[in-house]
Amino acid sequence: MMLADNGICCIDEFDKMRAEDRVAIHEAMEQQTISVTKAGLHATLNARASLLAAANPVGGRYDRSRTLRGNVALSAPILSRFDLFFVVLDECEEVSDYNVAKHILEVHRGLRGSDDAYGDVAFPKASLQKYIRYARTLNPKITLEAQKVLVECYGVLRQGDSLGRSRSAYRITVRQLESMIRLSEALARLHLDDDIKPEYVREACRLLRKSIIHVETEDVTFDDEEEEELGGGGEGGGGDDA
Repeated sequence: MMLADNGICCIDEFDKMRAEDRVAIHEAMEQQTISVTKAGLHATLNARASLLAAANPVGGRYDRSRTLRGNVALSAPILSRFDLFFVVLDECEEVSDYNVAKHILEVHRGLRGSDDAYGDVAFPKASLQKYIRYARTLNPKITLEAQKVLVECYGVLRQGDSLGRSRSAYRITVRQLESMIRLSEALARLHLDDDIKPEYVREACRLLRKSIIHVETEDVTFDDEEEEELGGGGEGGGGDDA
């Protein structure tokens, strides 16, 4: 993460880290620094990087009947330090499997891999790089209207957590409020906007709810449907997956 300072650090097999490495990454994800002590010398190095991590579920297959935390071998403190979670399911589907197999074979035959192989693109690589470089220079500010929406969204998340409506992998705390702020800033940069507008905050809240809550409510919906098939009925229940 020190080498990825001011960039993006990608880690695969995140669930298989050693215990001492997990302790070290706590500091990096919380304070964006890494402390090193060698031969009596103590140094604090910057690790101001965004972390993109991939982990495999326990047993190699995601169990929809269990919570997110029950499917990955990661502690709640580490999970709470991530802003977003995305569950990628390997489902058998004829068209999708055909397209994946076709793409891999074309890569081996040398038909894929260059920009020309994909035909016309909406944004050339050079233009996209210039756009990203400029967007990273922006420092959007939170407007008064956006601040009010942030408080409202955080209150809704906290209320749902306190009433037991959420089966997320961790409790909703101030960390999730900071996550909403970071996501709102990112959306403002995406639109090259100097101000964080209420619509950016609402979208950040939707992403957060979809990530940390919707993964779990799918299991609740499945249980409700199963009870209805057995004639148990039941009140309420989550909505259908989009």
